[in-house]
Amino acid sequence: MGLVEHAVGGYAFLPGSAPYSSGVVALPGFELVRATLQRPLPYRAGFALIDRHLAALGRPAQALCAIELRSPRPWSMAGFDAFNAEYRPLLEARGMLCDGVNPIARTNVAPMHAPPEEPSLHAFSYSVPASVAPRTFVNAGSGELDGEQIIAEGDASPAGRRTKAAFVMGVMAQRLAGLGCQVDDITALQVYCAHAPLDYLVDTVLAPLGVAANHAFHWCYSLPPVIGLEFEADMRGIRHELRLMV
Repeated sequence: MGLVEHAVGGYAFLPGSAPYSSGVVALPGFELVRATLQRPLPYRAGFALIDRHLAALGRPAQALCAIELRSPRPWSMAGFDAFNAEYRPLLEARGMLCDGVNPIARTNVAPMHAPPEEPSLHAFSYSVPASVAPRTFVNAGSGELDGEQIIAEGDASPAGRRTKAAFVMGVMAQRLAGLGCQVDDITALQVYCAHAPLDYLVDTVLAPLGVAANHAFHWCYSLPPVIGLEFEADMRGIRHELRLMV
């Protein structure tokens, strides 16, 4: 599906699944801003923080466009579905859906070191008015899942890890194009995996980024949210980022 305009939110989105969209991009007259919490909060308290933050800026709840969560450990698929069943009503209660469709992009990963005790808010992005702004966007996180099939499932060999990374980078490229953005718009690519991606880093991960690879690549020692997945990535193009010392 193509881009869907979410006028009250100030952005457009690529429809994805019930828990999240595939990505978001600012509409003309707006730009996206990203806020990172210095100390992650349990995600329900995190949503209360977002409510206060947007209200202080005079922005509606619908300006929220992307969520980044951190979880204690990867879930089974049934456990992931159960979490999503609890998560979506938080959006519905705030009137954040767009004609019944979830417009908000999301990344949800499990840190390998010092994970939180419960699912927690790490960062969020939202739209603000901007008379002159570059095209800002956020790609939702994606692991090596093609429908219900895990790519190179259980294959931790160098070839298997490369195959997984290549698939996910292809998804990132498709979403980037779907948002109407280009490689030069990228300010950050975050890769989440437990294996150091050095053996396939240059040709599989950095090469598609072009010159953006010089500043955009970040490796996070984390796992995707579902057991069996081993490589995830998300991508953004944001010029204004801030740190919330909560």
